[in-house]
Amino acid sequence: MFENALDGKIVLVTGASRGIGAAIAVACARAGADVAVGYVQNREGAERTVASILGLGRQAAAFEADVSDPDQVARMVRAVVEHFGRIDALVNNAGIMPESPLLEMSVEEWKRVIDVDLTGAFLCTREVVPAMVERGEGAIINIASRLGQIGFPGVAHYSAAKAGVIGLTKALAKELGPKGVRVNAVAPGVTVTDMAAEVMQGEVGRRRLAELPAGRFAVPEDVAASVVFLLSEAASMYYGQTLAPNGGGYMA
Repeated sequence: MFENALDGKIVLVTGASRGIGAAIAVACARAGADVAVGYVQNREGAERTVASILGLGRQAAAFEADVSDPDQVARMVRAVVEHFGRIDALVNNAGIMPESPLLEMSVEEWKRVIDVDLTGAFLCTREVVPAMVERGEGAIINIASRLGQIGFPGVAHYSAAKAGVIGLTKALAKELGPKGVRVNAVAPGVTVTDMAAEVMQGEVGRRRLAELPAGRFAVPEDVAASVVFLLSEAASMYYGQTLAPNGGGYMA
């Protein structure tokens, strides 16, 4: 249903070396986009994503940046524009989720999660928006989480960051929408990735699965489909919305 939905677009996806980010990057390519694959450290994974996109007949290249570092983000965005000519859409997917009970959580761990998962979305958006506003068009998707909607023990920093991502999405949709830039979010539930492996295992995983009307956990491609839709013209009336491919694990 998304064939040619992003035909001719240039999409930057952060955290695209594996998991949900890689699936989003490939799905954008399947929909006709050329893709800038953002990553930090995992160059090999980023190159696998690039190879998958090239195999689809689209253009792709990998760009390294720690999204919590303003200077690295600025360099990444400049490099993408130099390579592709422009950025039509941004998917803020990069994120981390260490687990620590509140009383064992260090200030450093708290700050690192907020810096990557929330501030990273702000920094990347701030860098790409001026050119989008100048052209009068663009789309930004922030990857949030069900845990930002319901909260969850042991990941207070992650829950707070992702709740912040949803708030950021709404604020930016109101600020940038009149200038031609649509901003929306996607909040996945438990998704079959390396990051969620522990959640899906054992008794905890069985209980979580039993709670889902869908009868299964999401796969990265489920999340990617929501992103491609929101980037497409079919979602032209979506502003500040949070789509939730969570199998019914949370119903707003």
